[in-house]
Amino acid sequence: MPFATATSLASNRSQHCDLIVHNGAILTVDADSRVVAGGALAIRNGRIIALDQQEKIFACYTSDQLFDAVGGIIHPGFIDAHVHVSQYTARSVLPLMEGTSVTMGHWKGELTPEDEHASALLAALDYLQCGYTGFVDPGTIFAPDAVAAVADQAGIRIWLTDPYVADGGEALAANLPELVSESFLARWPRNTDEALKRLGSQLFRNRNQDSLVKAFIGLYGEATDSSELYEAALNLARDHGVRLQEHLGYLPAFQLKRERTLGQPLLSWFEERGFLDPNVTFVHMNLVREDEISLLAKHGVRVVWCPWGQLQMLGQPGAQARMVDLHRSGVGVGIASDIPRVADFDALGTLAASASAASGQPATPREILRMRTIGAAATIGADSELGSLEIGKRADFVVRCPSASVNFGFDPGLELGVIGGRNAVEAVFVGGRQVVKSGRVVYLDERAVIAGAHRSARALASRIGLRA
Repeated sequence: MPFATATSLASNRSQHCDLIVHNGAILTVDADSRVVAGGALAIRNGRIIALDQQEKIFACYTSDQLFDAVGGIIHPGFIDAHVHVSQYTARSVLPLMEGTSVTMGHWKGELTPEDEHASALLAALDYLQCGYTGFVDPGTIFAPDAVAAVADQAGIRIWLTDPYVADGGEALAANLPELVSESFLARWPRNTDEALKRLGSQLFRNRNQDSLVKAFIGLYGEATDSSELYEAALNLARDHGVRLQEHLGYLPAFQLKRERTLGQPLLSWFEERGFLDPNVTFVHMNLVREDEISLLAKHGVRVVWCPWGQLQMLGQPGAQARMVDLHRSGVGVGIASDIPRVADFDALGTLAASASAASGQPATPREILRMRTIGAAATIGADSELGSLEIGKRADFVVRCPSASVNFGFDPGLELGVIGGRNAVEAVFVGGRQVVKSGRVVYLDERAVIAGAHRSARALASRIGLRA
C-alpha cells in the first residue's frame, strides 16, 4: 500500500476531521513518553484532536484524507533551537580564510537580503528532509523579512528576533576577533539608545496565531549588552509573554575573565539583579558549576545546548559541561546546531551523544530525542503548542520509513532520535499539512534552491576576496 492515499470513508461515524494518519508506532514524547503501537492521529485545523489505537480512531472519526504509515515510526518534528541561518551557506568557508586577513566578520558584513534568503531557503530544504519542522535564529539576520518569507515558501516554522541587539560590540571583537570585522560591527547599534530602538521590532509577527513565523526578544549576549539593555529586554519579554534569549558562556575563559571583574560567579551576579527568570533562555553555557544547576532550575531558566561548540570547548581550561544534569534536574534543554560546519542537521543526535559522553555524563537516546523535540520547543517558549504529540497540540510530526536500515524496532529513541538520518524520513507534516513526501520537499524546487544558494555564496566569497 502506498504511503499517502486520499480516500473517502463511506460511513456515518460521528466526527469528521481533515486528516487521519494511521498504521504507525507513535512516539508521543509527552510526559509519559508513550509508544502507541498500531496508532493513529486525527487532525483538524492543523491540530491533533485524537490519538489512540487506529481501531478506536476509525470508530470515532472519518476523513477524506488518509495517510498510511505502513508500520513506520511517527514522532514529533525536530526543532533546531539555535542556528545562525544566514550563515548556512558559509558552513564550509573557514578553510579559505586561513592565512588571510578575511574573517567571518567580512562574510557577515557583506550579507544582502538576497543572500540571507538564499541561505535560509537552502537550510529549510535540508531541515525538512532531515525531519525538522522548525528552527530558531538568535537575532543574526540583518533582513528578517527576507528569511521570514522562507516559512511559507517551504512550509517550515521559523522563530526570529531583532537583528544584532547589543550596545557593547567591542567585547566580541576583543574575545572572538575571528568573528568580526569593521564592516560587520558597522551594522550593529552604535550605543544603548540605538539598541533599545531595535528591541521588539519583530513582535508584530505574533499577532497571527497561525503564522509559521514567530518572534521573541533576543540579545547577542556574551557581555555585548549593558545591564540597562538586558533589563529592558527582559521587561519587554515579560510584557509580551515571549522568551528572552542570549549567548552566554561560549568561551569558558571569557566567562572566568568576566567573573574576576565582577568579583563573583556570573550566574550569582545575574540572580542578584533579577536577571534569572522563567522567561530567559541562555545559549551554550559551557561553564556550569555543580551548584549552579539548582540555581537555574529554581528560576526556570532554559538552556540551548550546541554539542559541536561544546566539544570544541571541552579541552579548554574552565569548561564544565552539565547539560545532561541540567535536563535531569528539570531544566528545559534543547539541542541546536549553531552552525553545522562538521555534520549535517541529522547528525545532531550523534553529536549530542558524543558530547555528553565526553563530558562524563552520557545522555540516553530517549533524553536526546526529548531534547531535539519538546526540549527545543521549551527553549523558545513553544512547548505548550509543539514538541510532543498530544491532543490539542499542533500537528507537526515525522513519519519514518519502516524499511530504513536503522529501524529494527528495538529502541525507537536510539534508532530515530540519534542514529536515523534523512534517508529514514518518509514524510513530514507541519500544522497537519504534508511538506515532505517520499523524502522530497513538496513545495520547493530542490535543484533551483541549491543552485541559487551556490550562486549567492560564490558571489559573496568573491566580493570579500576569497577564492576556492
